[in-house]
Amino acid sequence: MKRLDKDKLIREVREKGIEITNINDLMKINKKYRDLVPIILKHLNEVTDESDKEFLIRCLGVKGFDEAAKPLIDEFYKSNNVSYKWAIGNSLSIISSSEALPELIKIVQEKEHGIARQMIVDGLGAYKTEEVKSVLVNLLKDDKVVGHAISGIAKTGDKSLIKYIEPFTNHKISWIRNEARKAIKKLEKE
Repeated sequence: MKRLDKDKLIREVREKGIEITNINDLMKINKKYRDLVPIILKHLNEVTDESDKEFLIRCLGVKGFDEAAKPLIDEFYKSNNVSYKWAIGNSLSIISSSEALPELIKIVQEKEHGIARQMIVDGLGAYKTEEVKSVLVNLLKDDKVVGHAISGIAKTGDKSLIKYIEPFTNHKISWIRNEARKAIKKLEKE
């Protein structure tokens, strides 16, 4: 198992003119540090330890780091570790790459990924396309992602979708009921 060489990563980041005091500073980067994406991706490919890989994946979870989306999708498909895949999905939902949208739609419909799809489903609503809306409504039938589909629908801003969420205000699971009520309230304000 190959671990992350943290000193090497810090050195490479500093060579780009970005001063960090420790490795955890990479969790705070934003879009203006996109020069770091190739460096982080290089390290992601070099390490095999999933906890180190997960750290790097979380560092890539920055809105607009579009060039990281495809490698993250590849990483998602390579793993069988649900929590690791969930972390990848979380970063993909934050990145919000329009170029990756067809692949993201494909992933969320592949039930074999189970709960690892949750954050991708949640993030889909930001795209606001008719295809995304249709996919999210269909995912309301999937127990593994239903709450996240409701949240995604709320992000579309489409009031006409309220009718699909209303039945979930009586769901047996309280957080899904709460998510449905919150989504309806948000959509009614649009």
